[in-house]
Amino acid sequence: MPRLPKDQVPEIKLDAFGGAVEESLTRDQRRELFENPDSTVMVIVELTAKQYTGSASSEDKAPSVKVRATFAEAAQGAEMENVLRDVQQRMYRARTAEGSFDELGHEAAASVLRHGSGLLLGPDVH
Repeated sequence: MPRLPKDQVPEIKLDAFGGAVEESLTRDQRRELFENPDSTVMVIVELTAKQYTGSASSEDKAPSVKVRATFAEAAQGAEMENVLRDVQQRMYRARTAEGSFDELGHEAAASVLRHGSGLLLGPDVH
């Protein structure tokens, strides 16, 4: 795989395959999303890089990587949704306060996930 210069950041494009997200939703959540276009569902999603597009140095086109949601779990109920919102807010604060998770490193990101909401999610979070 090609390496980018440190100052270059590729665009991220989500591919059209949403099977992992769809499978994680209950019937009620699917109906709610259909019947109420502004409704939301909190979902934890794992993204996997599937295809990259580079460009020649003479082109004025940013490199990009297409990602797919390969694993997803939707919050089931208000309590779990609140836990995910809390973790989301803590992750956002950590990222914006100190740069990005790339700069923080995976251990710091895992620590936020493991301890961010006051719940111990287990040692397999990485």
